[in-house]
Amino acid sequence: MLSGAALGAAGILLPFEVRVAVASLLALVALAIGSLELLGRKVPLPQFDRETPQRWLHKGALTWALLNGSFLGVGVTSRIGFWLWYVVPLGAFLFADPALGAAIYGAYSVARGAAVWAIILGLNIGLLGDDWQERFIARFPAAQTIAACQLVLVGLVGTITIGL
Repeated sequence: MLSGAALGAAGILLPFEVRVAVASLLALVALAIGSLELLGRKVPLPQFDRETPQRWLHKGALTWALLNGSFLGVGVTSRIGFWLWYVVPLGAFLFADPALGAAIYGAYSVARGAAVWAIILGLNIGLLGDDWQERFIARFPAAQTIAACQLVLVGLVGTITIGL
């Protein structure tokens, strides 16, 4: 949430007209990229294809969590799977409202955190079985399609909203 609030505060530095122009352009880019991905054409992500450093684990739980969360939260510094992820930081920045930026990141973290707890609960009560990792990996193409659909919807809503 702190990252979202910081991005929202940073967005205030851009004039409203510039934010609207950037948001308009990004909405069209989201439509284009999402559409290409739905048509089966993978558009390369701007990112470094790497994991966070393992040495951070030895800095203590709190320090590791802060470093790892900050590193992953930026997106381009590590490996991410979907263009849709960029909606989170760009949305927080372009809305130029620290409270809304914190809410965007908070909603994202709740969704990600809930998924982790669902997996843990599923493992504990035996719903997932021993091969759950392989089944999750096998569903990655479906997840990419869902993310592309969501990206198209975000682009469409952005285009309509900004255009009105």
